[in-house]
Amino acid sequence: MGLGDWVSTRRRKYDAANFNVKLLLWFTFLETAATSVSTGDILSAYLFMLSGSNATVGYIQGVKGTAMMVLSVPAGWMADRWRRDGVLVTAAVLGAVASAVLAVATFVGAPLWMLYLSMGLMGAYSGANNPATESLFADSVIAGASSQLYTLKFTVGNVASTCGPLISIVLFAFVGNSWEEGTCRAVVVIGLAMMVVPLVLLCFANDDKCLGLSSESLHDVQSCASLTDVPSVESKWAVFGSWTIPALISISDLIGAFASGMTIKFFYLFFAEEVGLSPIAASSISVASPLCINLVSLILQRSSVWAGRVQVTLVSKALDVLLMVALAYMPTHTGNLGMTLALIAVQLTRGAMANASRPLMRSVLMDNVPKRMRARFNALESVKSFSWSGSAVFGGLMIQKYGFQHTFLITAGLRTLSFLPIVPLLVNACSRVVHGAHIGTIFAYENMLFKVALACTLLVFRSRRVPARQHVKTRCQLTVCGGKLWSLMPAA
Repeated sequence: MGLGDWVSTRRRKYDAANFNVKLLLWFTFLETAATSVSTGDILSAYLFMLSGSNATVGYIQGVKGTAMMVLSVPAGWMADRWRRDGVLVTAAVLGAVASAVLAVATFVGAPLWMLYLSMGLMGAYSGANNPATESLFADSVIAGASSQLYTLKFTVGNVASTCGPLISIVLFAFVGNSWEEGTCRAVVVIGLAMMVVPLVLLCFANDDKCLGLSSESLHDVQSCASLTDVPSVESKWAVFGSWTIPALISISDLIGAFASGMTIKFFYLFFAEEVGLSPIAASSISVASPLCINLVSLILQRSSVWAGRVQVTLVSKALDVLLMVALAYMPTHTGNLGMTLALIAVQLTRGAMANASRPLMRSVLMDNVPKRMRARFNALESVKSFSWSGSAVFGGLMIQKYGFQHTFLITAGLRTLSFLPIVPLLVNACSRVVHGAHIGTIFAYENMLFKVALACTLLVFRSRRVPARQHVKTRCQLTVCGGKLWSLMPAA
């Protein structure tokens, strides 16, 4: 299929989509573009210049995550109990207030207490917004055939996230390619002005334009098939109970979010401080990263048709861990252009593998959550964000004490542990359980993944006490575990 055919296919799917799907796709693009400018990597750099501490950057992100978690639970309950569009109007008001406070903070010298307050309000806006928007989107797509629309939504958001780095590049090119508070402040203010349009758009979402039974969870559709004219949808997950799959995926996401939060807000600073990249070069990585994620996401979505969504997800996450370990051991202050380009290539590939499978697992999750519970279940996203923000505080402290690359190794170990809950969802492994054969396969996966995580953690502490040449035994153990894990992978 050529590029023109791919574009025309996506256009036809968009034209046939539900009203809420179209509206939320536009909202995702505009809101992601605005937040990438106002609260993205440049804000992290701005906060670091104001405070001179990576720990302070983590603390401020922690305030945002805490506020998000506190408000998301009641917002999710209200969205399920009453109407999702009413909650979205409230979220739009919160977003407007948060943007105004952050704008004022930048103009009055950015006192830290105002930055804490503004980021707390931003967290409250996200906590009210996310459960209702995700649930409204899920209510407006057909269950069992949602992975393409979720991938499209994910792709739209990633394309929009390049706006922040692109605007940064333009400003740095005009005012000078050096780290200055004034330039970073200008980028943040531009992003806050961009928030106006998506907040207005959010007020036009409409519960009355959602789909009916066709958007229900697969378990509920099957239970109602004999009573309605809706055909039964064949589910690959029939061996599990109705709540097992959402629980396993959410636990995995929670562990993964905690691991990612330790480093995700610090990669920009890593390339600026450790590798010595200029502002334009560092921003160029932030532009290229979402594009790489989109490319890999489309490849994974196509591969999942014949390989399975969970299988594809596990492979991409395993590559993420291996590349994170590689990034931890690559030299930084070399002054060698080739090594710098290799660091950038590893980070771009690692970021793509870490994030590209998110729409696949999101589609599996929403396919198995009843409509009446979706907003409350999506409120768990904010709990994951709290975990992410809380680990940003921990990551900032770890980086301050031990450095970036040791923290990368700890992240790799924790991300390996996030595999454990979703290993039982492997379709072929499940079919073996159903037919009474090789039930030990799942436990072999779990044991091997735990050893990989333990090896990553040991590398951190050993590297602080003994010469690098003595790490060979632990690295060999990690390699052997990876080889055995690959041999256990079931055929598609």
